[in-house]
Amino acid sequence: MARRDTAVQAALQGLRALLDEKFTAGDRLPAEQDLAELLDVSRGTVREALGALAIEGAIIRRWGVGTFVADKPDMAQLSMSKIVAYRDRIQMAGHTVDMLSSSCESVPSPPPVAAALGLPPREPVWLVTRIFSVDGVAAAYLKDYLPLKIGDDAIDPHPMLDIETDLFTFLGRIARHPAVHAVTDLEAVLAADHGADALRVPAGYPLVRSLQTVYGRGEEPISYGVTLHRTDIVRIRIIR
Repeated sequence: MARRDTAVQAALQGLRALLDEKFTAGDRLPAEQDLAELLDVSRGTVREALGALAIEGAIIRRWGVGTFVADKPDMAQLSMSKIVAYRDRIQMAGHTVDMLSSSCESVPSPPPVAAALGLPPREPVWLVTRIFSVDGVAAAYLKDYLPLKIGDDAIDPHPMLDIETDLFTFLGRIARHPAVHAVTDLEAVLAADHGADALRVPAGYPLVRSLQTVYGRGEEPISYGVTLHRTDIVRIRIIR
C-alpha cells in the first residue's frame, strides 16, 4: 500500500507540473495511456491520480468526451476521505503550507478530552497546539491532546513542533502506536478568544470546527484533536 501511495503521489506531482507548464483552463488532456507513458507510471496509477485531481476540482472529467483543465480554484481543498495529516492534505491540492507557531505542554484534561480518551477527569495529558497558514494566510488552529502514556509506553510529542512531523507520523514512527482509523465531527462555530487571535479574524467570524478522535490497535483512543478552519481559505470536502 505504501508503494502504491508513493507512486500515485509521484503521478500527482507530475500531472500538476504538466497542468502548470503546458496547459491552460479549458484544454483537453491527453489520453490516460499517453499520460502514463509520459510520466513513466502505470495507466492505473494515472487513473487514480486523475481521480484525486478531479476531487480537488483541478480537472473536469466528461465521460465519453475527455478530461479537461478546470479554472484554478480560489481555495485549497481539504479532502477528508483518508487519514492524512493537515499539511499533506493541503499540499496534495497544490498549495503552500507553513507552520506559524507551535507549542507543547502537559495540562489537566478538559472534560471532553478525558471522555474521548477514556481518562479520569483532569488526568494530565499532552497538548500540542499549532497554527498553519495556507498560501501565507492563517487558515487552521489545531489543538491535539494525547495521553502521557499509550499502553505501557510513555510518549513525548515534542517532535510535532516541527512541521515535518505530523500527528500520524509521530504516532506511527516515533511513538510506535500507529493510527488505525479516525472519527471526525464537523460543526459551524463563531470565532472567539484564542481562536480569533490565532486565525487573525474578528470575534464572531464564521469558522468550521472539527473534533477528531484517533484510534490505535484494539480500538484504543490515542489522541483527540480540535481544529478551527477558515473556510474562506480552505474548503472542506468529504467524498463518500
